[in-house]
Amino acid sequence: MLLPWFALTLLGGDNGWRYALALTGVICFVYGIIYYLCVRDTPEGKALVKPKKTSALEVSSWGDLVQLIFWTIPLGGALAVSAWRLEGLGFISNEALYIIYAVILLVVIYQIYNILIVNIPRLKQGVPEEDKYKFKNVGALNSTYFANFGAELAIISMLPMFFQLTFSLTAAQAGLIAASFAFVNLIARPLGGVLSDRMGSRRNVMLVYMFGISIGLVLMGLMNSSWPLVLAIAITVLTSMFIQGAEGATFAVIPMIKKRLTGQIAGMSGAYGNVGATIYLTLYTFVTPQQFFFILASGAFVSFLICYFTLEEPKNSFADEYYLTDAERQQQADVDATLANQTLEKKALAKKAQ
Repeated sequence: MLLPWFALTLLGGDNGWRYALALTGVICFVYGIIYYLCVRDTPEGKALVKPKKTSALEVSSWGDLVQLIFWTIPLGGALAVSAWRLEGLGFISNEALYIIYAVILLVVIYQIYNILIVNIPRLKQGVPEEDKYKFKNVGALNSTYFANFGAELAIISMLPMFFQLTFSLTAAQAGLIAASFAFVNLIARPLGGVLSDRMGSRRNVMLVYMFGISIGLVLMGLMNSSWPLVLAIAITVLTSMFIQGAEGATFAVIPMIKKRLTGQIAGMSGAYGNVGATIYLTLYTFVTPQQFFFILASGAFVSFLICYFTLEEPKNSFADEYYLTDAERQQQADVDATLANQTLEKKALAKKAQ
């Protein structure tokens, strides 16, 4: 909300937008230093439980291995679609497009190779029962973020023009109204996490949100110039509450799937939001805005069905502490023992000094 003011008023001129974006980069750089100096991985005395392998996500069965490969391919596919759109708009040449396709293909093949290298020996050896998790839960969360965050990015890109043309508004008026969709994120996304924490079932909260998104987007698809503007804004804000609340609910579930793999699972699910935006905005170039809302609603409803049939309530998701396997408990115990020894050594040195 502040960036246009920086660009147009504070900085001004033909290049004001360039300086505004550069200022954003400077702020991010400074904040990165602050973050590095001030933030720690875990609370005092808690072990950082890391994955055994970082080159690829570990899975627990051969079926899960197939699913992981299946969900990996679209990540490269979205990049290929983006490159195809850039070529169609004349930003890159046809030769450059094929070079990009080749690079993307090599990266995807390399990632699949890493998946196999990490998981085949692990699966042949046998995964301890307590260390297993079901990848179908990760797939379900991939689908939710595709449908909710992907829809958010897509809607933000087209909503100002939709309001301007549908309700004969000025660009400034349409932009301000469309900004309401993004602004409620300050409340909606944390609320999704809070409800997931407090309603007693993270799965049910996720289902309600995804179904609510479907209904809200259908209503947005029915909007036309005969609607009262106030009603259209109310439906837009309500739909935004569901879409962005679902994002918070998604990330309330992710850490509960498998603690030591939280970062990798979060990275994959988060990436699917950008996959969704890429696919949705590409489809938008071929349909009307009303049809586009129906496409988004369909995506949300498909995700609802995927979650209904595959997403499970995380184990011990409302316990005071994370569920830990024996290996993770041992790692925590080793850290506790190290800290205890350091404390004893400090006390011994203090007594000698006295």
